[in-house]
Amino acid sequence: MAEISNLTIAQLSALIRGGHLSPATLVQTCLDRIAAFDPHLHAVNSLRAEAALDEARQAADEIARGGWRGPLHGIPVGIKDLIDVAGLPTTVQAAHRRGHMASGDAAVVQRLKTAGAVILGKLATHKYAVGLNEDAAFPAVRNPWDLSRDPCGSSSGSAVAVAVGLCPGAVGSDTAGSIRDPAAWCGVAGLKPTDGLIATGGLLPLSRSMDCIGPMARTAADCALMLEAMGGPPVAPDLPDLRGCRIGLPRHVYPDHATLDPEVAAATEATIALLRDLGATVTEVRLPDFTEMGRIARRITWPEETAEHGAELDGWPDRFSATARARLADGRSIPAPDYITALGQRRNMWAAVAAVMSETELLFLPTMLTPAQPLGYESGPMGEVDLSLARPFNLTGNPALSFCIGLTRQGLPIGGQLVAGWHDDARLLQVATTLERAMGVEAWRKLDPGLPTGPCQLDHRTRVR
Repeated sequence: MAEISNLTIAQLSALIRGGHLSPATLVQTCLDRIAAFDPHLHAVNSLRAEAALDEARQAADEIARGGWRGPLHGIPVGIKDLIDVAGLPTTVQAAHRRGHMASGDAAVVQRLKTAGAVILGKLATHKYAVGLNEDAAFPAVRNPWDLSRDPCGSSSGSAVAVAVGLCPGAVGSDTAGSIRDPAAWCGVAGLKPTDGLIATGGLLPLSRSMDCIGPMARTAADCALMLEAMGGPPVAPDLPDLRGCRIGLPRHVYPDHATLDPEVAAATEATIALLRDLGATVTEVRLPDFTEMGRIARRITWPEETAEHGAELDGWPDRFSATARARLADGRSIPAPDYITALGQRRNMWAAVAAVMSETELLFLPTMLTPAQPLGYESGPMGEVDLSLARPFNLTGNPALSFCIGLTRQGLPIGGQLVAGWHDDARLLQVATTLERAMGVEAWRKLDPGLPTGPCQLDHRTRVR
């Protein structure tokens, strides 16, 4: 049997259903990897080790009696620490919330449990999803491909945990690229579903009009399995080729300038060539200006973020990092008429992108303009540059997937982004799975982190039964 931590959810599920792998063995493997590697990664905030092992044994008994619930039965899954899991703290990476125990499960967690998934624990995020990748009480999350580099965020822990095999699947949230950006820098697949497809009850809100919950896994096929369990549509098997598929290239949004990394550009062009080789019709299209779309998005999300957290900011400013305080203060600088105007502009952008999507099935473009940057880049000159091409699709609500399309010469992942029309999540994942198979992702995406092991200087995790 191949090393368990190298296998996808689909492969693990087949072994479990066939009686060749015990869910308890799989959970214990994840716990062992967390003990070995997470002291140097800081991806895991809390663990329910004993409960997870108990539930894994129960899953094995159910499956043995013919009660298989589906592909996630017995599969351990991690949850971003903005989403409630009963009996675990929802810290949002804030020290004063360490004792903020959730009394119930978020809607998405309930669905995963119903599908038989084993909830392993909570995974790190940026503070309130608006701070930087570090806080005095929580050490910076590190990229497993190079510990000196940032994993991006805010679903940083979810991306890192999947990338290094701490769990085969994870749940993140995406308001401005927070699933797709870390997926790109950590070499995993991450989906922002169509707005409203996955229930957000039990998610600590950031921007209610743009918050989305989505799956993160090693492959698009695994994201498809998770999405269905989370409340999305079933995804048909991948295709033999992409004949009849129409792909639009918005090259104008990532022009050849100093910010676009040459290796990202090369991997993007190689993927475009592969799309054509697979039979897809690939043509250039023109979308609204991404810079303007970003401005519109911020004029909506920033006031909504302040509405959610402004009272706490006023009463307890020290609970927030300097960056988070500044971000929330920005929300107060946007007058109500500007917010209302931005909502109208958002509808115009929906219509403009929908018009493009009526002529082409999918869009393809990079997720990030560069590979992973060094830790601390957010507070330096690179932090002043928007490296992400993800946010416009939060504004328009389209489903968008980031998946790994190659590695740089330094061995850092490069992410490509596929975007579909509203409620075409299943088609998006089907095409991405076909493309991943043709790229031979599993031939080179083996987990061999080469990470140091040993105790951490600051053990920040919460352990509950």
